[in-house]
Amino acid sequence: MEYVAALLDMASIRVYEVATFYTMLNLEPVGRYHVQLCRTTPCWLRGSDALRDACRDELGIGLGETTEDGHFTLTEVECLGACVNAPMVQINDHFYEDLDPARMKDILRAFKAGDPSTPGPQTGRQTSAPASGPTTLTEL
Repeated sequence: MEYVAALLDMASIRVYEVATFYTMLNLEPVGRYHVQLCRTTPCWLRGSDALRDACRDELGIGLGETTEDGHFTLTEVECLGACVNAPMVQINDHFYEDLDPARMKDILRAFKAGDPSTPGPQTGRQTSAPASGPTTLTEL
């Protein structure tokens, strides 16, 4: 960051401000699987605290920590943009939505086994369709 500040001819604090504000910029190495837990209001109201606990139980780490084997890092982030499918996590480049603690643990176990789960909604709904199923345009 010091190098970037010097290259851009600016105070290093300006680079640090950006690097520490955005959660997609990591100041330390993260695990092979970066589990980013959304904690914004919709996810929180729909159970992100329970997902956090499930991750802690399954991985044995807390927020901001990495497993001893370097495979998993658990991070708390702000809105990941899938509020209608809350609660959700992002693991590396993929979203896992409509989660509950049991499904969260299943997903983590699948990653541990080297066979990651299919990303997207985990309840069978199509993308961001209503959780109760279609309510309009139900006939062909």
